Amino acid sequence: MRMLVVLLVLLVSGPAAGGALQVAVLTYNVQNLPGSDFQSRAPELLQLLGSYDLTLLQEDFAPDGLYSQWSGQLWRGPGPRWRWHNVLAPLARPWGYRAPYDSGLTILAPEQDPLGPVVRVDPLLRMAFDVCHGVVTHSHDCWANKGLLGVRVTLVTGASFDVYTTHLDAGRGEGDHEARVQQFERMREAIAEHSAGRAVVFGGDFNTPRKRPQQHAALLAFKQELGLEDSGVHPSHADWHACQRDFILIRNGDAVRLDVISGGEPPASAPGAGPDGVDFCDGDTWRGRALSDHPALAVLLEVRPLD
Repeated sequence: MRMLVVLLVLLVSGPAAGGALQVAVLTYNVQNLPGSDFQSRAPELLQLLGSYDLTLLQEDFAPDGLYSQWSGQLWRGPGPRWRWHNVLAPLARPWGYRAPYDSGLTILAPEQDPLGPVVRVDPLLRMAFDVCHGVVTHSHDCWANKGLLGVRVTLVTGASFDVYTTHLDAGRGEGDHEARVQQFERMREAIAEHSAGRAVVFGGDFNTPRKRPQQHAALLAFKQELGLEDSGVHPSHADWHACQRDFILIRNGDAVRLDVISGGEPPASAPGAGPDGVDFCDGDTWRGRALSDHPALAVLLEVRPLD
């Protein structure tokens, strides 16, 4: 233990102290849903996640999500919302429900490594949304307890920033849109309170694709209100860009600057050329084998303390 402390002191007092460090972040909706052959994909998914300093997951639902097989550090979002889900679960399973659902939100980090960029991750926020739309229709979002999960990350240089992930209501209807607008407002209030003046990395499934301009406008307004910017990371397949609903957003803080070095869809998660697989972009474009029905998005950030 003493040697570890000495090593950390040497690292912080060495050339890296006060300088820039690179941090790799991944966001991924992993589609752990009934009938989605999740367990057959889990080994490949875990292999992919192990390449990143921080991983933000959606649809990582209990009890058999990737978090349950992860050997490193993890933080989980809100648990199931309603106890009556337990009563209804046996009746719901023939229709594909697996109640009770939790938020499906997970943040993962490797085991603490004194030689790695991240030396500490502290829980910051775990908030369930108080609004949803759809029980047996409109993507039945009310069976899950979606919300917002946040942690505070400290690097070996002493730089610190906040990381959030979310999964908003799905569906295309007006009721779905109204629910998302209220969810954006809840998140805006929470982030404004917990991360005032701080650098932020926010990855998740916002369910507001560009191909639905009115609904995408809610994401644009949310970004503007909090000073968030799109990292510019997109799926590899061009036809997916208009349908993109997974984003990595960033903003600088009073004491920390975030710069995008590179980013995109990791090759290990990108679709192949096979005829079997998932339908992308609401069935409008192209099919191919992939590890989920959403593309993974990764970004390599340079984190620099400001004088």
